[in-house]
Amino acid sequence: MFGNILKSFSKLLGGTSAEKALKEIEPIVGQINEFYTEYQSLSNDELRGKTQEFVQRINAHLSEIDAEIADLKKQLAEAAETDIELRDDIFNALDEIEKKRDKDLEVILDELLPEAFAVVKETAHRFTENTEVIATATELDRELALEHPHISIEKEIKRRETAV
Repeated sequence: MFGNILKSFSKLLGGTSAEKALKEIEPIVGQINEFYTEYQSLSNDELRGKTQEFVQRINAHLSEIDAEIADLKKQLAEAAETDIELRDDIFNALDEIEKKRDKDLEVILDELLPEAFAVVKETAHRFTENTEVIATATELDRELALEHPHISIEKEIKRRETAV
């Protein structure tokens, strides 16, 4: 009986916390699925390139504030060690602008979240559906192939010749 009363009261307040959480993330899941559908047509190299695209978008979003931080750090380096008041002002300004940068970073990461999840989802799908995933090797791939026997690098030219 008490459980039924609690459920009824919970529904009056807008549902359980789980229901509220689901309602909150439902639009994001929809966006993820839209990007996922779009990314299915990308080549492995294009899908991999999304990561670099995200990094570029983050850097572009933060470029102005990063320039301000760099300028303040330059001022700090040029300030005389004995000018404590000026150095203190610069440190305080740095603290404030770094807090603002953290908020700006959160904004761009929230914006990229559906796309990033879609990339991970499509990548996982490709790894589970295929015995091998073929992409252009990067320097990191070469290093990993030296360290891990399950990673192999083959020249694409050889692969094409044997396929013909």
